Amino acid sequence: MRPDQLIVTKLPLTELWDETGALPGERIRHLDENLIRGLMGTGQVQFVVATSGAKLNWIPMQERFEFWKTVRPQIADALKPIYLERFPNQIAYVASEWRGRSGECLILLETHH
Repeated sequence: MRPDQLIVTKLPLTELWDETGALPGERIRHLDENLIRGLMGTGQVQFVVATSGAKLNWIPMQERFEFWKTVRPQIADALKPIYLERFPNQIAYVASEWRGRSGECLILLETHH
């Protein structure tokens, strides 16, 4: 199967991919709202959303701040149980930091709904 046709089949992810194939590297650490805010203040970050049954959604860099505003209330603590009724639209995201091909910071949001 071509990389641009891959869909998410299981969470948590063990690798990320884009249209050219699998990215080298792995999850660096889980993130909470404060860590994400800090990363966004230090440089370029790109959000990637993983939802079971769908392709990875790479949020364009120029849309990252607007996107962050919409998902910020839905960031869950990866180390605690997720109670969907406590999140807007009963959707929560577990966030983690990864590195891209050029060492850029990627923030993966794994969807729970």
